[in-house]
Amino acid sequence: MGIQSDGVYYVTQQHAWPALLAHQGFGTRFTEPLLRGPGCYSPLIAPIQFQTRLSDAMYPAVNSNDQICALLGSDTRPTNNVAIDGATTYAALRVTPETTAVAPTTVESDQRKRLYKAVLLPKNTQVSEMMAQKPTLVSVELGANEVLRAVTGGILLPATQYRQPDNTFTFYPIALWQPEYDAIVDSVAKTSAKALLVSVPLIPSLVGVYPGDDFYRQAAAFQSFGVVVNPDCRGNTNLIYAFGKVLTALGSPKPFDFSCSDNPAGADFILTPSDTAFIDNLIRQMNAHISTQAASHSWAYLDLNTSLASFVALKARFNLSIFLTCPRPFGQYISLDGLHPTEDGQQVIANAAAAALNSTYGFQIPKNEQPVLTPIQLCP
Repeated sequence: MGIQSDGVYYVTQQHAWPALLAHQGFGTRFTEPLLRGPGCYSPLIAPIQFQTRLSDAMYPAVNSNDQICALLGSDTRPTNNVAIDGATTYAALRVTPETTAVAPTTVESDQRKRLYKAVLLPKNTQVSEMMAQKPTLVSVELGANEVLRAVTGGILLPATQYRQPDNTFTFYPIALWQPEYDAIVDSVAKTSAKALLVSVPLIPSLVGVYPGDDFYRQAAAFQSFGVVVNPDCRGNTNLIYAFGKVLTALGSPKPFDFSCSDNPAGADFILTPSDTAFIDNLIRQMNAHISTQAASHSWAYLDLNTSLASFVALKARFNLSIFLTCPRPFGQYISLDGLHPTEDGQQVIANAAAAALNSTYGFQIPKNEQPVLTPIQLCP
């Protein structure tokens, strides 16, 4: 959809990798349900230390401007991009704007309910709206929302069903996900379109997670903000989602005890090595199935982890000053939330998608190389 820095609006949508790919490869008009600024919800603006969204709301709060969620411009639905932030595979296949308001109403967030109404026509799912357009090329990027909420939730609790009302789970078992994914594959096959199936990112592919020891090394810097880094962080190898953990610490009553020990019963933004191994094993099974489905239909397959690995290779150890004050604290390719790509990162993925399509279908989509930013440009 084009999420950047925990938000989305027309600027970030126009830099989503499918839109970039369509422009560079086919010279065609690629329509999107562009959201009027400041967004739905609006992105954070740099630097993170101000914790301010484009709407002027203080993260994680939103204000009335974030909730307008009105469309911009004259494009009419359906549009070529039917992606919806946070949608699961089940939701892409079965959820309509109307069913987001049907019990259990706690399943979709307020933001997601508004996005469904902005993106889809009434009584349509993402899949049915895709099929109605009689596409010639379809990209399917689904599955990440089944597993990666473990990074922000920090606990491993399986869902027992899709649209589980209590929302306390952090991942969906393969047995729930696979039939839904296969049904989407069948729907794409019925269109006779060419297709590109996209993998799910592994935990080590995420730039915004760091080992606990990185935060221990920044103890003095944290102390100046009234945050006391616990000795349990020393040498700690648990992976911590910095964006969530640090902003929680800064926004809490002081002094705040910043612990790197996992709380198995609570959402703490922490994954132990065994947690990471479990989730990565689940993702590898998903990716093996996605790859097999692509091969069996002679479709293209894009392994996102290859592109993301190039972003991780540039990653330095966590530094609180850089995190709080730099315009691009996670580097050139990852936005302020530490998870979603910047416009440059989206372009790298678009280039990788082009290479996969060229290899499978004999297309000749050119690369659109972006200049590499210098350290001073990343952090003036």
